Amino acid sequence: MGCFGRVSGEDGGTVELSVLMEPDGRGAWRELFDRFEAANPGIHVNLIEGPAATDTREDMYVNALLSGSDDYDLVYADVIWIPKFAAAGWLEDLTDKWTEWSDFVPASVEGGSYRGKIYRVPTQLNGGLLYYRKDLLQEAGAEPPKTFAELRRLSETLEISGGRWGYAWQGKQYEGLVCNYLEILNGFGGFWIDPETLEVGLDGIGAVEALTFLRDTVGTISPPGVTTYAEEESRLLFQSGKAVFLRNWPYVYKLLAAEKSPMFEKIGIEPMPANENGRSSATLGGAGLSIVKTSPHKEAAWKLIEFVASMESIRFMNDRIGLQPARKSFYEQSEDPMQEALYEVLKHTTPRPELPQYAQASDILQRHVSAAITGQSTPEAALRRAARETRLLLKGSEKR
Repeated sequence: MGCFGRVSGEDGGTVELSVLMEPDGRGAWRELFDRFEAANPGIHVNLIEGPAATDTREDMYVNALLSGSDDYDLVYADVIWIPKFAAAGWLEDLTDKWTEWSDFVPASVEGGSYRGKIYRVPTQLNGGLLYYRKDLLQEAGAEPPKTFAELRRLSETLEISGGRWGYAWQGKQYEGLVCNYLEILNGFGGFWIDPETLEVGLDGIGAVEALTFLRDTVGTISPPGVTTYAEEESRLLFQSGKAVFLRNWPYVYKLLAAEKSPMFEKIGIEPMPANENGRSSATLGGAGLSIVKTSPHKEAAWKLIEFVASMESIRFMNDRIGLQPARKSFYEQSEDPMQEALYEVLKHTTPRPELPQYAQASDILQRHVSAAITGQSTPEAALRRAARETRLLLKGSEKR
């Protein structure tokens, strides 16, 4: 592997690497970086804790990179940022720097790529899972749902018997709503945008059926307030015993399975349901580290990436805060049955469309899906508008 340059500063002093990240509430990232600094005395990691909202951190990065400032050496990049950042020329091509790409779940590498080049080393893998009350299904003699009709039927049966809601999910107008909708959309046999041809499928029958299903859960098998829920609101509802099923990310497992949790030894996980004409889908999420192209400390930044992506580090972060690694060998070496179950879902994650205009396309979809599930529009009308606006956005874009 080639070198980017010297690790030490021009004056032989300590190199300072700056990276903006999510809030480090439990101090796990700081502890990991302290370990790195102990092993690399000439490098200090300046961990800048940003807002919890991913889009706000993206804006902070974009503003800094557009201005040409040297605020950041690395980007802790969400999976949906890479096409935009790479197309703008802000990120270093890492394709030839790493020799172990084959050890990563393929979708996690795809999510860090743009036009055949890799710009991000994945440090965390996310995908949508269906959590369920194993104890309640066992009492009812029922199997976990495989189709959306079964999800609805079991929700209606089990919520009535215990004063619970059936299905908790994330219906707030934000990126999480897109992730939820895409899993239902794929399950109904539809699609959003084909990144190869730029064809838009939002006004297809599968898209309408998927949005109709989501809309019809509100106030029936899902709480009326689900249209304001993000991850934590839905997780807390489920963890308190007030829902039978929950769509959420892998981080929730550690919280639900803790001995002090009311759900201790009561939960199971399954892939999201799908109808006969669709496929089970887990929207790819997660984050990773990229190197800013103008950073004067690229070699030191690469050393940090290698450390964070090492087996020892990913095990530490999984144990401390439940971050699911993107490396296949982590799961293959695990003896935990739940990790095996998680891997069965995560190795089939589906990336969102690889588009430089992703943020605008997502905003369009968020607005119109939200309008439908809150009763401001019908699913058909909402998706007609979303399809029209998306085609206008992509008009003139170069097909791949």
